Amino acid sequence: MGKSVENPKRYIISCRISDQEMETLQEIAKAQGTSISTLLRRSLNLLEENHDRPQA
Repeated sequence: MGKSVENPKRYIISCRISDQEMETLQEIAKAQGTSISTLLRRSLNLLEENHDRPQA
């Protein structure tokens, strides 16, 4: 039986990125002490928050 988690991740998304983009992701994730997956989830949350804000 698999591990039960509060917020299961059911989808895998993949895309091609350049060497420079990968290096940037790795550097930022390392500086934040997190994984690239968590970094991208945080980025998505920030984009969502900005999208929900009224434009000035």
